[in-house]
Amino acid sequence: MAASLPAPPRCTGHPDAAAGWRCEHCEAALCPACVESRRMGTVEYSVCARCGGSASVLLRPRSGRALRSRLLEALRFPFSGPGLQRLMAVSGVLAVLHMLAVGVRILHVLPMTLALGVFWSAFFALVRGAARGDADPEGPGFTSLVQDNLVPGLRGLGVTVGVFLPALARAWHLLPPVSGFSVIVRLLYPLETLWVPDVRGDPLFWGLAGLGLLWLPWALLLAATSQSVRAALNPLRTLGCVRAVGLDAGLVTEVFVLLALVHGGLHWGAAWVVGLELPFASGLIAQVLTCLMPFSAASLLGLVLYVHGDALGYLPARDFLEPTLGDTAPQRTPTALREFPGLPSPDSPEPGAVDAEATRVQQLAELGAAVAARDVAKALALYGVLHVLPRLELSPAHHLFIGQAAAVEGDFPLSVKALEAAADTAPDEPTAPRALVLLARVQGEKLGNAVRAEEIYRYILHRYPDTDAARFAHARLPPAA
Repeated sequence: MAASLPAPPRCTGHPDAAAGWRCEHCEAALCPACVESRRMGTVEYSVCARCGGSASVLLRPRSGRALRSRLLEALRFPFSGPGLQRLMAVSGVLAVLHMLAVGVRILHVLPMTLALGVFWSAFFALVRGAARGDADPEGPGFTSLVQDNLVPGLRGLGVTVGVFLPALARAWHLLPPVSGFSVIVRLLYPLETLWVPDVRGDPLFWGLAGLGLLWLPWALLLAATSQSVRAALNPLRTLGCVRAVGLDAGLVTEVFVLLALVHGGLHWGAAWVVGLELPFASGLIAQVLTCLMPFSAASLLGLVLYVHGDALGYLPARDFLEPTLGDTAPQRTPTALREFPGLPSPDSPEPGAVDAEATRVQQLAELGAAVAARDVAKALALYGVLHVLPRLELSPAHHLFIGQAAAVEGDFPLSVKALEAAADTAPDEPTAPRALVLLARVQGEKLGNAVRAEEIYRYILHRYPDTDAARFAHARLPPAA
């Protein structure tokens, strides 16, 4: 069972408040009121308000926050913006493939095999994306028919059939014997051929099916971590998963069974929609209904890996740490760079004649075209002219491209300027943490400024937790004392 975690430390100056930082100089535990944010260039860092020493963020295992409190957010993923986009995309592909599976039943094999691969590739990709904490997980690449379609499809099918194999064997035993082509039909369409009164009324069949349903989430969890079908169906591994997850295992199983029951109801609803025979719309709506609960289940299993992945051996334990106080920030924060007096406003017209303004607009357009064409020489030359403009007039993607290109060309001062601009102009965009990681590497590895690089890495951990950038930064920082 999962071991109980120690209570979070209390602030040295305010014993009633939880601490989220520790001073590296006086070693005091600090609450948000005892920490001050300061800025060096585009980098914010925290200092102790008591002695001015550098304050490091206190971390705790993700399992310190109950899985139950994260559950609702995970289950509603299919109804979020990224979830709906993924749901509609996968459902559309499946609807087209099912439309191709018409006519002679033996000809269904190819499109149905492709549909199987599309579904399970998307399912496992969602599990792994949720395990990383991605709000918008990347889908499968589908660059290889075998690795990105056939292998996931066979793994998902093998695990699903494997957990229900005892129930299927019992049902097969209750059915009258068949031979020849009828055997193939029975295998391809089990729900149609096995759903007969003799099977529906057999209590042993239902008992074995219930055990398979309880087993299924843990087998799929192992399969999503690239375990083989044989390993995923190993009962000892399943018991190991349940033991590692602890008390949350019961909650996960209960929710998964509930999703499966709802999925059964939606499956019958999808069959009714198909009966309406609306051109393409019936197939699309039916696929959306049948994919809805599997997408929630994938998000649920990803949440298990996100919270308990260290105990399950999914990733090193250091990758499952998060700030003790979550997103809580110091109460005293610096003035944003855009608010500093003297910084030109992006809405302010450039001094000079109308011709100068037109020239600037043309140069901005040329820079965008050069970046799009990956013309490094032209982009660097134009940026050298335009970098004197207010930062917000250039997109963060342009700043990031110039920062990368300048680093490759060995112009590290220009790289630092561009990367700082990329992080500061759009701090909430995905380009910001990428730019800060590159900025830290240039400062530390190319300019030899290890102190500045460490400050940037610590800011990444504080500002962008649970991202690939934060994991990279954590690996580059020295271990906390």
